[in-house]
Amino acid sequence: MKSLILNFGRDVQFRPNCFVAPRSESELLEAIDQSTSTVRAVGSRHAWNEGIKTDDTLIDMRHFDHVRVFDHSGQKQVAVGAGCTVKKLLIELNRLGLTLPSVGLITEQTIAGATATGTHGSGKHSLSHYVQSAKIACKPTNRAEIRVVDSGDELRAARCSLGCLGVVVEVTLPVVQQYFVEESAIRCSSINDVLALENETPLQQSFLMPQTWDFFCQRRRVAENNSRSGFAALYRIYWYVGLDWVFHLLMKLFVSILRSRSLTRFYFRHIVPRTIVTNWTVVDRSDRMLVTEHELFRHVEIEIFVRRSKLESATNYVIDILQAADRNQHELNSGWLNELDSHAMSPQFQAIRGTFTHHYPICFRRVLPDDTMISMSSGAHEDWYAISFISYLNPRDDFFRLAEFLAQSMFRLFEARIHWGKRFPLDHSIVKQQYPELGSFRVLCRQFDPEGIFRNPFVNNAIGFNDDNQN
Repeated sequence: MKSLILNFGRDVQFRPNCFVAPRSESELLEAIDQSTSTVRAVGSRHAWNEGIKTDDTLIDMRHFDHVRVFDHSGQKQVAVGAGCTVKKLLIELNRLGLTLPSVGLITEQTIAGATATGTHGSGKHSLSHYVQSAKIACKPTNRAEIRVVDSGDELRAARCSLGCLGVVVEVTLPVVQQYFVEESAIRCSSINDVLALENETPLQQSFLMPQTWDFFCQRRRVAENNSRSGFAALYRIYWYVGLDWVFHLLMKLFVSILRSRSLTRFYFRHIVPRTIVTNWTVVDRSDRMLVTEHELFRHVEIEIFVRRSKLESATNYVIDILQAADRNQHELNSGWLNELDSHAMSPQFQAIRGTFTHHYPICFRRVLPDDTMISMSSGAHEDWYAISFISYLNPRDDFFRLAEFLAQSMFRLFEARIHWGKRFPLDHSIVKQQYPELGSFRVLCRQFDPEGIFRNPFVNNAIGFNDDNQN
């Protein structure tokens, strides 16, 4: 019987005709050559769309998990096997007193999956931006081959490729000396108050809290000294027990088990604010401070990117829409109503009104512009802000409708982009307006893969390979 493949969120499932985990490059090339239609690669499956889906050949790169640190022109770099998880990579680097220049919230992803979808932290570029070279198993002729891409537009395409060039075998990244991060949390009344703190704490991230609609800001910056503060261990216990576990268990009790919207509102208005410790300054190693145990509880997610110049308006819009989604009687700002009318989106708004009580803090993270073709923070001369919406509710239809409405409307109102590794309810008609180099990206993909064996329906629909008017 064919293997059933499920992603982390359990919102994607399929049975490929062939599931293979090659142990060498020759076995990988043989699997590609033996495929009859579509080849896709899979890592940790920590994505919320059909990017990995195929009816034919699914390649698991788990055995390509090597980590090799070397010197290149006076700079230390690391060559990492595609199937190596970010967690393993950080552990191996830390043994040498090193770390990555950018670290995302979670470390369960494989390095190939993280770079291929533009995974990011806060206050730095996405991980894709830092890729120095990539080794790719592609099929430019009737035989699969290994290519090393290390310069020009080919590299800019390979940094965030969605697997469209071929199967990533290895990526090379720069590394930096391990550093320590100073963190303290405060509450802010608005997004402008959060932004005013960035000059002092450029690595910070903030959370828009449901129901109170203020911000919990984790102020972060590189510490002056590489030494752990006295209460850092207690702080990590507080986060792991109090927030990674207790907060989530209570939230899931109200949201998923009792399914009570009124208790969910009470929880975020009266309980959560009293559990957040503020003005406690702690210093710890970067790979401890910058990550969470986000994978402990199954959820679905959409992440929406807006430029800094549009962030204040976009934040006000999000707050207004989520209140209207929660309560029928909430009156949406007349300006937003007029905007939605002008884009013929009023029916979609009415369909989500009063249907969904948002039940998770909305994470805001600053991402610096990337030197890539299609990562979410590419192609602009200003910073981007990623806004994450997460749901633990089952069934998920109401959240999916809200997510689609936010994706569609925020594109029209704020030129927003959607994270390639999260829920992705857009097609090429919108994507082609978001990425100026999309046409060039397609051209390069066809050079590496003229027969399109590495492209499944999801990427065809999003990137526009099947579109007759590829402008």
